[in-house]
Amino acid sequence: MLNFHEKMKRLLKVDPLIMGLYVLLSVFGLVMVYSASSYYALVNQGNSEAFMVKQLLYIVLGVLLALGISILPEKWMKSEKVMVATFGVIFILLVVVLFTKGINGAKSWINLKVFNLQPSELVKLFVIWISAYLYSKNERSKRDWRFYLVPGGVTIFLFGMIMLQPDLGTGMIVVAVALLLGLMTGVSNRALASWGAVFALLYGITYLDSSVFEKIGLKAYQVSRFTSFHNPWSDATGSGYQSIQGFLGLSRGNWFGTGLSNSVQKTGFLPEAHTDFILAIVGEELGFVVIFVLMLAIVGFIIAMIYKGNKCRSLFAKYLCYGVAILFLIQSGINIGALVGFAPLTGVPLPLISYGGSSFLASSVGVGFVLWAIRNDQKQKEPTPPKEEATPEEEQQPIELKAM
Repeated sequence: MLNFHEKMKRLLKVDPLIMGLYVLLSVFGLVMVYSASSYYALVNQGNSEAFMVKQLLYIVLGVLLALGISILPEKWMKSEKVMVATFGVIFILLVVVLFTKGINGAKSWINLKVFNLQPSELVKLFVIWISAYLYSKNERSKRDWRFYLVPGGVTIFLFGMIMLQPDLGTGMIVVAVALLLGLMTGVSNRALASWGAVFALLYGITYLDSSVFEKIGLKAYQVSRFTSFHNPWSDATGSGYQSIQGFLGLSRGNWFGTGLSNSVQKTGFLPEAHTDFILAIVGEELGFVVIFVLMLAIVGFIIAMIYKGNKCRSLFAKYLCYGVAILFLIQSGINIGALVGFAPLTGVPLPLISYGGSSFLASSVGVGFVLWAIRNDQKQKEPTPPKEEATPEEEQQPIELKAM
């Protein structure tokens, strides 16, 4: 049995690059959550540190969660029984959330007192996990269209459950992660080009008249998000208000910002300043230079996960790294794109930076997947100690025969 010291040493023996960037981004996010939420928390809860304290708790839990996942046995990570049980739990949560009180028109959260659990965050991770497992079981050359029925069917089913809430932003992320992971793990260039054309077509659809979206059953607030981001000034006091306030925050900050905690936009002008639009506060208080450095850190984190995945010999470990990197890339891209007017407002937080328990813990599980993949691959590369062989002297010793 390992003693406590040896157990802690094993737990903390993780990849320094991935863990370092994860902690660095989390700490920066904590500072900005405090700055962006202090006014709102003081006015609404009487304590300017309320959201900062909660975020600190999420970070501590997230780090422990990531470290815990990194030492899970391989048989658990590849157990189909565990996957089926996890799917069952997620399905139950997705059903339960439909009977909760909606927030901003969507029933996406279950109130756990400590934080609001968003089951759809678990769906993103589950799709990565099961897809990586299934793709790793078959070589690329042996796959045909029937191979993708299981991961595709699971993804479509979970997407449908999410749309019942409805949560279009998260649903689109789930589908995009599943598709891009499938593309990275072995489809033809023709299929890659086809899906690229599909994504371009979907983006072009956002220029259609709002009546088209209403006919296919989308809610009014969802339609406004998809039609206003191209020109928020067309409805400056309605659907375009948040985007315009974000632009004003960035313009006030200029290159070097107004100084930490000196934001004007967070004082009641910019809704969700500490969540979806926290990057606008970063730009206003710290300037474009810090935003550029932050973007480099996020991109570096994503590239590091892909790089570590490329070095893994196990396909399962490799695809886990790819999946988490894709998830961080898509979420970051949508959040930043919404701020600068390239993407619709879908309520997607900036990973590890925005305030939120479900979002941060889900990102931490993703980091745990990557740390597990690296640790498990290194364990497989470790040479087994050679068996002790007899010395020449021992081999040449005569065998004494005893008389019967």
